[in-house]
Amino acid sequence: MLQGMLQRTCLAVVSTAQTLIVRDKHAFNRAVLKPKVRCHFPKPMEVKRINVHGWNARMSTPEGRRVLMNRILKGRHNLSH
Repeated sequence: MLQGMLQRTCLAVVSTAQTLIVRDKHAFNRAVLKPKVRCHFPKPMEVKRINVHGWNARMSTPEGRRVLMNRILKGRHNLSH
């Protein structure tokens, strides 16, 4: 019984994550999910890191939105750079 309940819970989480990933990229509210700005004048290597691993880079592709959703579901405090 416990195993069946666990499977149903896992399926519910996966289906919820998949529906949120399929939604429009503006479904995430950046003001709520990422309220802090690290600094105003990043160094050159920080610019590269932000361009590759940053919020806009993640939100620009379906795979990046999947990464963000997995981090949200896992409960990560920092979702991206």
